[in-house]
Amino acid sequence: MAGSGSHFPTVPASLRAIATPVTSKSTLVCVHGEVNVANSGKTRQVRKVGLGDHLCLPFSSDDEQREVLTTYIVDGLTRGERVIYYADRTAPAVIGSWLAGSGVETSRMIDEGRLVIRPMGNNLFDGRFEPDVVITTLSVEMRRARDAGYPGLRVSGEMTYELRPVADERALVEFEHRLSRVFRSRELAAICQYDQRLFDEAAVTDMIACHPQVVQIDPLHDDHRLRIIPTYTPRGLRILGAVDVMTVGALTTTLHLATRWPEQNLHLNLGELEFIDVAGVRTIVRTAAGLEPGRCLIIERLAPGLRKVFEIVGWDRTPGLRFAEEVDL
Repeated sequence: MAGSGSHFPTVPASLRAIATPVTSKSTLVCVHGEVNVANSGKTRQVRKVGLGDHLCLPFSSDDEQREVLTTYIVDGLTRGERVIYYADRTAPAVIGSWLAGSGVETSRMIDEGRLVIRPMGNNLFDGRFEPDVVITTLSVEMRRARDAGYPGLRVSGEMTYELRPVADERALVEFEHRLSRVFRSRELAAICQYDQRLFDEAAVTDMIACHPQVVQIDPLHDDHRLRIIPTYTPRGLRILGAVDVMTVGALTTTLHLATRWPEQNLHLNLGELEFIDVAGVRTIVRTAAGLEPGRCLIIERLAPGLRKVFEIVGWDRTPGLRFAEEVDL
């Protein structure tokens, strides 16, 4: 293999342990035109969503939308909750195919009333979005779910229709604030979906601020020392925490899994990496060296000190390894 240990440069003793700065503040940043929450203080893993949660999903990939919403819906059905999906741009048949891929008998769930896929157009009046209609509708659906014996109601809506000419983004922000009051009874969970490819950055930032938390797909690995989260635009992995003797195996396994994804390039976001030892760096380098010709592992947000180590040791010359500032993204 191109990245076998015998081909690696000797590492100076002074570089046997490598640390990067710890990020302590929760901020909103824009990466490749996508607004992201910079650390986990504002985020909620989708499998941890419960009744009373009012969450936002800013997404810029159809795959991300599908994976988050499929998990959210399946978990709700498993818990015995009633689930309503308000669809705008996504056809009901497509949503049904998401669920079928996870083993859900979509037609049966719909026939039994446990699952409803409703066109968002039902909440439009004379071509306008009516917040009062939406809030009243949710209150009615909560009562119906309660009367039918469900422990709660789980909903999600594709918040895309506001972009039509009659839309008023300021009114939408006010709507989101008003909607938060509906959750006080802890009978309702909701994810408001915002396609970042349609909204401008300022609008998405405002929408995120209206919600207590942002929902994200569950990590591929999380042991409280190291968290590895899949990213979608660009496709890759976000690494948070420490890569050391206790966690390097998880990094190795997850990188191997990611190399089987169909995308030509795999992006590795190290902006929230707190510590990495030589074994961890070698895992990254070996992964890049083992990629098929034409594919690359692109490292993003690498701390300057660690980038210098790559250059001193010669890891930056590894075939298949690139740095984001060198690549036209």
